[in-house]
Amino acid sequence: MDAGATPHPFTVEVFGHTTVRTPQRTLRTSDFTGVKPRQILELIALGRGEPVRKAALAEQVWAGRPPARWPVTLESYVALLRRALQPGVPGLATVLRTTAGGYRLDVERVRLDLLEFDDVARRAAAATPERALPLWEHALRVADGTLLAAEPYAAWATEARHAHEQVLHGAAVAAAETALDLGLPERAVAPARRATDIDPLAEHGWQVLIRAQLAAGRRAEAAHAFRTCRAGLRRDLGVEPDPRTRQLFAGAFAERGESLPA
Repeated sequence: MDAGATPHPFTVEVFGHTTVRTPQRTLRTSDFTGVKPRQILELIALGRGEPVRKAALAEQVWAGRPPARWPVTLESYVALLRRALQPGVPGLATVLRTTAGGYRLDVERVRLDLLEFDDVARRAAAATPERALPLWEHALRVADGTLLAAEPYAAWATEARHAHEQVLHGAAVAAAETALDLGLPERAVAPARRATDIDPLAEHGWQVLIRAQLAAGRRAEAAHAFRTCRAGLRRDLGVEPDPRTRQLFAGAFAERGESLPA
């Protein structure tokens, strides 16, 4: 949320462990009257305000094997979820809206952290570097936690995490490169390091991290980053770092008449 914006009275967070915050109370992972009601909320949240069909919910919630009377059972879970979210509010008036054949989250009334990340990152990508950097940093703060951490084993959650990690990696690299373009290497280090944490085998992140560390005068850290990158590539892929990675780092040491660290 931008500075000065009015806070939403109703918040759904799916980064980290699923949490709902309302003016009256906070619901955490175990407060949704069961695993399946919570998963229904998470699946609807992944729709980002778009309708999610009941058949798709049943397929995911029951891992491809919904019971014979799944429509009735699903509707009973949704009723439980609505009562947990907004006690005393009639079902059709809750933030969990009924659509033709499905449900959606009323994002006009709810702050959804996943949707906020998407919106801020989109604005950052279209902005000038000076305006983009704080937006990229804001997006990374919003996504400060593993997506759907409450669902470590569900296939649909794993798929969503993998897809989001690729987007998050791109945002972290963009934040770091934007900071470097603005001559702010210290602000580039943290997002670049986050990119290497997200995908240790993506060399672009390591290249940006090494550039940032060298520009910030952190030569020992840059040497460590290069060694870590090389060790991971050798161990997991059986390859050496890209020539660009070696040239970037070797060139920085050659300027001082030193050889590339072993």
